[in-house]
Amino acid sequence: MSNYSLIRPGLTTAIVGHLPAIKSRLRKKVPQLTFQDVRRARIPFYEALASDLYEAGYVNAAYLILQLVEYEHDYVPPTSDQSIEDNRMKNSKRLLNFLYKSLRETEGYKIDQQNDNEIENLLKIGQSFEKDKHKRWIARQFFLISLDRCKDCCLEAGRVGALSNYHYGRLLIATGQLEEAVEVLETAKRSCVNQNWVLEQKKDIIGTSPLINGILQQLFIGYSKLSEKFRKSDLEKFELYMRLSHEVAVNSKLDHVLCDSYLNYGDFLLNQGVPREALNCYKESSKRAKSIHAVDKVCKTKIRMAAAHRRLNEPKECEHLLKSVDKLTVHDRSTECYAELKLLAGEINFESGRLQEASKDFETARCVYQNLKQEDKMIQASSFGALATERKGFAEFVNLVRQADFHGRLSDNEQLFKLLRWSTDRVPLW
Repeated sequence: MSNYSLIRPGLTTAIVGHLPAIKSRLRKKVPQLTFQDVRRARIPFYEALASDLYEAGYVNAAYLILQLVEYEHDYVPPTSDQSIEDNRMKNSKRLLNFLYKSLRETEGYKIDQQNDNEIENLLKIGQSFEKDKHKRWIARQFFLISLDRCKDCCLEAGRVGALSNYHYGRLLIATGQLEEAVEVLETAKRSCVNQNWVLEQKKDIIGTSPLINGILQQLFIGYSKLSEKFRKSDLEKFELYMRLSHEVAVNSKLDHVLCDSYLNYGDFLLNQGVPREALNCYKESSKRAKSIHAVDKVCKTKIRMAAAHRRLNEPKECEHLLKSVDKLTVHDRSTECYAELKLLAGEINFESGRLQEASKDFETARCVYQNLKQEDKMIQASSFGALATERKGFAEFVNLVRQADFHGRLSDNEQLFKLLRWSTDRVPLW
């Protein structure tokens, strides 16, 4: 083959004008081609594999390769970067060999009516393409085929049906199709009621994780992302998805999921103006963080607990927690936890009138956020710092803050703008 014959993003050569002829030759049962024939005649490699599968009686597998090629040709454009295309070209033969072997095995299961094994094989093929964002469209095709086969074989309510929905839902989350993802995962969850199915069935391996755990973890991720998506645009949906994500986490009973969920739900309650309930959530998150030995999460929960005590006007508890976090971060002052610590300390010093200390805290937080490339939080710390130092031209900072898309937890927009509305001489800026 020529050096530039395989330049498509996923699998094969450009096939303009060739696909109908290839299909026609396959229908006429072209004799099996050797790899030497392929090289000498410069016939595309995929045609040889498809022909081989067809001649061996694996008709569905042969046509599936061609359908993938056709789909790619119609919907996946090549890039303009030749180095990327060259790298993809090198991978094409390996990928097609993998498909050849896997599809042959899969159709063998179909012929033998081992439908569960057939569907699991289809899912494994799809999984192998998930990590590469340029090839996720291939994964999607195989997950959809597995779902179709579940319907054909009346296995939708069984383990492989739930497993197919789990993998497809996970892919939808990865590609940002969140609403569809949670619907698919909810279907998978309903199938798992009163079942003890495992995520992977492997011989001689004991203790594989339950399928329901994987489903609930993905549902938590899906609902959490949906709540974040609607945080500013639709308060009702934001609250709905926040509560659903927490409900799923509680049902999962998984410490690493509960740790994140109680932290997020605590932030939600703190912003709702119920600091006591938020504090209880942070304490639950802290317990889970300690159980999974997540030091960064322990720090974060302590900072949030300090913020809740501050809202409750309990300065001693707040100060104790902040000192504890300072000790935990003493060996690394470049972390997000340390930046959050200094941001909260700056707010406390600012509100207490200690402007010089507040200015130092905000500047430290700004530098750390800048190094972490968290621009929204960096602008937030800069704005507080400008107010604390009575810097001129502060209105420019206000405009930056207005434009920033905040993801911070400690100083929500409402609290931030409440402070920023006033310049140092108590004159409203807008």
